[in-house]
Amino acid sequence: MNSVRNLHHLNARDMGTRKGASLMTSTGMPALDELLPGGGWPKGGLVEILVSGSCAGSIELVLPALTRLGRQGRWTAMVTPPHAARSAVFTAPGINASRLLQVNPHPGRSGLWTVESMLCSGDFGAVLAWPTCETGLMDKRLQKAAKAGKALCVLFRHGCVPALNSGVDVRLKLETNETGRALYLLNYRGDTLAGLALV
Repeated sequence: MNSVRNLHHLNARDMGTRKGASLMTSTGMPALDELLPGGGWPKGGLVEILVSGSCAGSIELVLPALTRLGRQGRWTAMVTPPHAARSAVFTAPGINASRLLQVNPHPGRSGLWTVESMLCSGDFGAVLAWPTCETGLMDKRLQKAAKAGKALCVLFRHGCVPALNSGVDVRLKLETNETGRALYLLNYRGDTLAGLALV
């Protein structure tokens, strides 16, 4: 990774990401809104966040949006969240814990089917998941379900190579080293399009 201190925003208006998510919600971080195609998280779309090294801090990227979406009266779901992420969401200021749901289905693809069902229901403003398997073609089903339910779906993947044949609307990669953290916008092939340093 380039030194985070020296990372500059790359000029990449041709994002090369999938179309289809028409509604957006601000991330709550102006620099991240600027990085994302459409200027925010897609409400009705699938976001993939690839995490290298420690997963710590990746959930912070979506907390402001979860607070905002929670005010709309819809549910937020976490499917098989790691302890640190679960704790961060339940204790974040402004999060309505009474509208949070944690689901721990059987390992493997059953978790993704659970995500798909929740997205299709229309009851959830956001569904977060930490899949432990390669999803590939299932991503297309999740993207379609997120669009139908007008929900933000975020998949956090640890140490995974992104699938080329995917329905992901926005693909990000979070890297951490001794100099700080950096977030990169990737296209569907996994090529870096833009990046920003995170405080």
